[in-house]
Amino acid sequence: MKDFLSINSLEEFATIYKEGKKWHCEGVIIFYTFSSEKKIAVVASKKVGKAVMRNRAKRLLRSAFFQVKNQVKNGKYILVAKTSIAEIPFFKLEKNLKWGLKKIGCIK
Repeated sequence: MKDFLSINSLEEFATIYKEGKKWHCEGVIIFYTFSSEKKIAVVASKKVGKAVMRNRAKRLLRSAFFQVKNQVKNGKYILVAKTSIAEIPFFKLEKNLKWGLKKIGCIK
C-alpha cells in the first residue's frame, strides 16, 4: 500500500468515473485514468451486502490488486465490487482482475 495513495476527493472520483476507461469483469468493475501518480480506491456499495460483506469484498479486491501492483502502469484506479463477488473464489477474482487490467491496457 506504500506505493499507492488513496483517492479521497469527490472531484477525483467524478473525473475518473467520467473520463476514465471502464471494464466489467466477473465480480469487479475497473475504472482507470492515466496519471503520473499512483492512486487507488476500492468501493463496495450497499448492494453488495451489510458492512461485514462490504469490508470483505474491499479486502479481497485490495489483495487481488496488490498481487499485480508491480505490473500495472502509473495512474488512478477505482475498483468497484459487484454483488456477485461473494460467490467467486479468490483465485478466480485475481485472474479476472488481471485480465481486465490487461484489456484496459494498464499492464506493462
